Amino acid sequence: MKPFFQSISGRFFLILFGLLLLPLLIPLGATFFFQFDSVRQDVAQQLAERTGTVERLMVEQELSFASASRYVEQSVIETTEVSADRLQTMVSLSETETETLRRKGEVAVAGTFSERPLHIRQVGERYLVATPNPDQDLVSSIRNSSLVGIGLTIAVAFFLTWFAVRLVTRRIKRISEAAVEVTQGNYDIQIPDHGSDEVANLIQNFNQMTVALQRNEYLAKDLAAAISHELKTPIASIHGFSRLLAQPNLSEDKQQHYIRIIGQESDRLSRLTSNLVRLSRLDHQSIIQRKAYRFDEQVRHALLLLESQWTDKHLILDLELAEVTVVWEEELMQQVLLNLLQNAVYFSPVNGVLSIRLTQATDVTLTITDQGKGISAAELPFVFDRFYQGETSRTTDGHGLGLSIVKRIVELHGGAVTLDSTPGQETSARIQIPQKGPA
Repeated sequence: MKPFFQSISGRFFLILFGLLLLPLLIPLGATFFFQFDSVRQDVAQQLAERTGTVERLMVEQELSFASASRYVEQSVIETTEVSADRLQTMVSLSETETETLRRKGEVAVAGTFSERPLHIRQVGERYLVATPNPDQDLVSSIRNSSLVGIGLTIAVAFFLTWFAVRLVTRRIKRISEAAVEVTQGNYDIQIPDHGSDEVANLIQNFNQMTVALQRNEYLAKDLAAAISHELKTPIASIHGFSRLLAQPNLSEDKQQHYIRIIGQESDRLSRLTSNLVRLSRLDHQSIIQRKAYRFDEQVRHALLLLESQWTDKHLILDLELAEVTVVWEEELMQQVLLNLLQNAVYFSPVNGVLSIRLTQATDVTLTITDQGKGISAAELPFVFDRFYQGETSRTTDGHGLGLSIVKRIVELHGGAVTLDSTPGQETSARIQIPQKGPA
């Protein structure tokens, strides 16, 4: 465990404690310093006056120290008379103070933090010593009050800092603990928080992240299950019909029938694996090889490649293709066109109309509309999901990957693809891409 002051809590504590403590201590310290100095000067003057008063009474009135002391107030300032020997044991004077006392006959001794101030005056062979009464010492009172104030200030600042640090770092610690849970595969975790500050935003984003991770985990599991199912079906068919072919006395017609089925399932398996590889490659692709070419010519070329399919259904082509030059990856866009056109042709009724519109404004827009059965509103949100095949399945002969591939390629070009449908009337696939692809 790292030291406290190397952690965020420790650093935050030091910063906040300093910010709280300094504004409190600076005015308190300034007040203490200036007030204490002023009071100390007043006390020193009173001590000097007291020894002076006692000296005058003793000299001018020829009174003893005991008699002179009766004429002065002793409750605030104590005055004593001592010999030179007693003075040396009673007070430790510095060389400067000793020299001042010898030359001037008096000296003021400043008090320390723990000792009271003194004023010493020489009267004959003896010395008068005046010092504040311990019970009435104003300097000590100010000093003690200041110490109490400073102590309370530090205590309050410490408590407020500790509370603030706990309030903030407790929530950060919860995020850290939740992050550990996520690394261990627990995506169900959510952090409750009702704040509105930056930490609350962080917690909200964390919760959204765990929801997204949980959804991705479900998608990954569904994807694995779907791939397993789609692979198992053609493999099982190939295996089953190959065993039937091995039976003796099988007629020529049945042999040819089984061989055709095995060939169809092999083609299906080949398309599936090709689409999976293509989709995996697109998922990891972020850069496209762009070049300028005529997109309207590419649409016409794709229609020619599918001519046998739309002529078999006697479809009427309704084309409005503007001359559009784009800067895209031609090979990828060819896959988009073939996928969308094959779907439209497959679900168009015999003698139906296949409408294709190509326009250019800010973006290039291609719209392909067929007059097929359409897609229900409940199915539309899922048509671009991998392996999704609806009840009306627009990909009956496929595996539900075609539109996923279309969506990914269009997104790589910085565009969007949408599907609108009116059940029983028509379905329109629309792609909209910037002329020069992603910025």
